[in-house]
Amino acid sequence: MSYSPAHWRRVGEETRRMVAEVPLYRDRPVPPADPAGVDEWLSRVPPVGKRELRRGFPKSLVRAHQDLGAAMRDQRVTLLATSGTTADRLQVIWEWSWWDPQEREAMRLNARIAASMRNADYREAVLTTPSCGAGTCHFGSQTAAERSIDGILFFNESADPTHWTDAECERMLREWCEFAPRGVEADPAYLAIIARTALKRGVRLPSPEFITLTYETTTRAMRRDIALAFDAPVFQLYGATEAGVLFMECEHGRLHPNEQHSHVDLVPVAGRGLARVLVTTLGRAWMPLLRYDIGDVVRVAESRDCACGLRSDGPLLERVEGRQSDCIEVDGETVTPLMLDDAIHAELGAASRLEQWQLAGDTLLVVDPDGGTTAPRAANAVAAVLQRSIRGEHVAAVMPEASGKYRLVKR
Repeated sequence: MSYSPAHWRRVGEETRRMVAEVPLYRDRPVPPADPAGVDEWLSRVPPVGKRELRRGFPKSLVRAHQDLGAAMRDQRVTLLATSGTTADRLQVIWEWSWWDPQEREAMRLNARIAASMRNADYREAVLTTPSCGAGTCHFGSQTAAERSIDGILFFNESADPTHWTDAECERMLREWCEFAPRGVEADPAYLAIIARTALKRGVRLPSPEFITLTYETTTRAMRRDIALAFDAPVFQLYGATEAGVLFMECEHGRLHPNEQHSHVDLVPVAGRGLARVLVTTLGRAWMPLLRYDIGDVVRVAESRDCACGLRSDGPLLERVEGRQSDCIEVDGETVTPLMLDDAIHAELGAASRLEQWQLAGDTLLVVDPDGGTTAPRAANAVAAVLQRSIRGEHVAAVMPEASGKYRLVKR
């Protein structure tokens, strides 16, 4: 991967401070002064995961000169828990003054989104788990004003959309119509449910100028149902609560790195074009990350050139394939959740109304209002990929994890 000297100089300067100031990284060797040697040095630095971040938290991630208690009293930072599905939830030192600018800058990598955000009356809505919304929680019964921050309206108040009541759905549909957001950031599973609800009730929701999907893996069924309800372009925004936004999809379907705020190393895994994501944060005063393993598998684009014309030092991605813990190895090759999704929809065809699926051990759970032969056909498609027997079962709903997110593969 060919980064510019200026990029490596910045990575070297920031990681040098991390090693000197952050207890978790003090046993790492000091980065070389020559930017040309930072790449090789970084490749030898051991990655950290959630387990390492939990150990000694928060003291192990607070710089030597920082006073966390004072910063929390001054409301410069706060502690929150991620809604991750990989293991137990991770606590994060949330720094709004870093998070918001880096997210907005990532979004502006997409020319269409950037144009929309320049409008004076730009307003945005968020639909995800209450614990996922920009460091704020909106559980329970609150007014729209109480769920609004800086022109952003947070729709959801419940951690489990399978138990949304008719009244809750009616409230969200009504608020959507009244607020008429120009931009929407959403968990794809949640937005697909709202889309299907609106279609069933004959409610025409105002289409935003763009939709960004994030928080969890987007299946073909989710994209299909969202497209049926909204006449709006849909883009992937990829990142993590603890690491910031790492990639933003452009209008030509490539995910571009948010390289002003993070350095990304891609570590190949078995399978053509697949890699793990290790991130080193840049410009972050609190809780800096050095070679943090996000826990996802991505598909790397073959070329760093893109028709959108955006130039960057970092790699481009074709798509985010899913959690590494949800991948399955078959004959030495990695099979990702989205590869299974591809196989299911290739078998069922464009007319399929399948809404959700989950591979639970050797059983494929399928949610499809048409029922019929969907489950056994989808199971046969998955079985062919995994080279083992899979039983199909129609279910009324797939239950989310405690975090509110849905898993495509459950051991």
